[in-house]
Amino acid sequence: MLIASYFTRYFIIISLLISTIACTPSINQVKPQTFYSLPFQIDHNIPTSHTKVTNYDFIKIDLPHISSNSMQQNIIYANQPFEKNSYSQSKWKESLASMIQQWLVQSIDQTGLFKGVIRVNSRARVPLILETDVVEFEHHTYDNSVHVSFRIILIENRTRKIVKQKLFNYQVIVTENSAHGAVVAFNSVLKQFNHELYLWLQ
Repeated sequence: MLIASYFTRYFIIISLLISTIACTPSINQVKPQTFYSLPFQIDHNIPTSHTKVTNYDFIKIDLPHISSNSMQQNIIYANQPFEKNSYSQSKWKESLASMIQQWLVQSIDQTGLFKGVIRVNSRARVPLILETDVVEFEHHTYDNSVHVSFRIILIENRTRKIVKQKLFNYQVIVTENSAHGAVVAFNSVLKQFNHELYLWLQ
């Protein structure tokens, strides 16, 4: 009787341990953080210009201005209009401003319109400065699209006068309603922007 009671208690303890382990979330089930970038892709439809912009041999690319600090590392999405959220397990690899600046340098350098394209942290004095305001850069899950808006301002460095400016607006459908799908769509927007920026700078 004593032995049977011992085995019964042993069986209950083992059963409780097994059920506890089964109900405890596995550390392997936690989704790892994913980091995304905005790599520049050469647009083969843009011919290399053999005519440089008159009197403007060099251009400096300012670090883009982003109104919300939360946009710097976070991939922003909205489930309804005027709502702002960020993907918890998906982030930008670098700050959004830094990636867009790097992208602009490569994009404008590809055009061949200038002898040189310089980042803003350079001490070199150049005739032109290009400023960028990132007005919108987010994923709208409620209409399966990304919305991107850049205000580009070209400034003559010596006089500080605006040469010209333009607001570039884009809306591209997301094929996969996720952070990954949004990043793919963001890169698609930048390809469109690359071509339009070239035409505008000409």
